[in-house]
Amino acid sequence: MCGRFAFGTRLEEALKDLDVLSLVDHEPRWNIAPTDEHPMLIQEEDALNVAIGRWGFTSSQDAIKAPINARLETASEKPMYKEAMRTARMAAPATGWYEWMASPVGRHPYHHALGSGEVMWLAGLLHPEGLQGFALLTQEAAPSVAHVHPRMPVVLTTGNVTAWLEQGALPSTLPPLTAWPVGMDVNRTGNEGAHLAGPIPTLF
Repeated sequence: MCGRFAFGTRLEEALKDLDVLSLVDHEPRWNIAPTDEHPMLIQEEDALNVAIGRWGFTSSQDAIKAPINARLETASEKPMYKEAMRTARMAAPATGWYEWMASPVGRHPYHHALGSGEVMWLAGLLHPEGLQGFALLTQEAAPSVAHVHPRMPVVLTTGNVTAWLEQGALPSTLPPLTAWPVGMDVNRTGNEGAHLAGPIPTLF
């Protein structure tokens, strides 16, 4: 599952190793929620391009509730997603994502990131009719972060995002991931700022 993510850098930093130029000027954001617009990398006429998508698998141009995640294990078979798996793949740049750990005293947010600290790409699908709304693919969580939640987004590095967009190929191994508890401010979608992804002290 993925219910919120962050992109705490400039877009040109994420694109520089892919040799992709973009006129999209996107400021860092630390609390991207469903129905929000976000830059995405797509394959278009044999070239990688940047477009603006809206998080939610719908052909509507408006910010409406729609599926935000698709299970990788079944997306190729589901009528809703199978055409997009074949013809409308995308990837959203991110510096991390948030997930909530259930506990006897409630749910607590954690921020997940690549162990290297580099930009990641969240693999997803564009709605084949609207070509704007997108859903992020999810899979079983890596052992290093499964204590937080059993599912996680399909995470790509800069080195393998092109293969996903061009051929639908995903890497056979997951990159090293890490997760840490963050403050409850991220629970409010209107809150922004780098502090949302900062670790907080714990008893353990």
